[in-house]
Amino acid sequence: MPLEEIRRKAQQFEKRIARRNLREYIGAAVGAAIFTYYMFTFHSPMIRTGCALIIAGLLAIVVQLHKRAAPGKMPADLALTGCIAFHRRELARQRDLLRTVWLWYVGPIVPGIVVFGMGAAPRQGTVSVLNAVPFFSILGIVMWLNYRAAKCLDRQIAELDNLEH
Repeated sequence: MPLEEIRRKAQQFEKRIARRNLREYIGAAVGAAIFTYYMFTFHSPMIRTGCALIIAGLLAIVVQLHKRAAPGKMPADLALTGCIAFHRRELARQRDLLRTVWLWYVGPIVPGIVVFGMGAAPRQGTVSVLNAVPFFSILGIVMWLNYRAAKCLDRQIAELDNLEH
């Protein structure tokens, strides 16, 4: 594969990661705005605490996303071998991040969802577990999508490994 093709793929990957992160930042801001509204709308201390925990969890996700998942920029002066190694490291870093999504993405908001659901249950006359089912279903889908994306990155890494050998 020519050097320019590797550079092009690395730049496309960098742009894709930057767009994903931007979507996540926007989603977290919207979520924080919604739960801030709920915090001032509902008078239940349990619901308010759940909202505050969800907002804190969203903040933790954004910080981790910025710290751990920011796309790397390929230096312009790398030769073919260096470009392949750089792109492979970026693919592996993002893959590893996707594999641990349960820890840094799902984990921080679970306490807030549980507390919010427990606070909402008496108001709605339902079991608190049922209130959390939609949230946990969405989180399960998020985890599945991230694991699937990690497998796709594994295939791209294998392709680069074949180029090196």
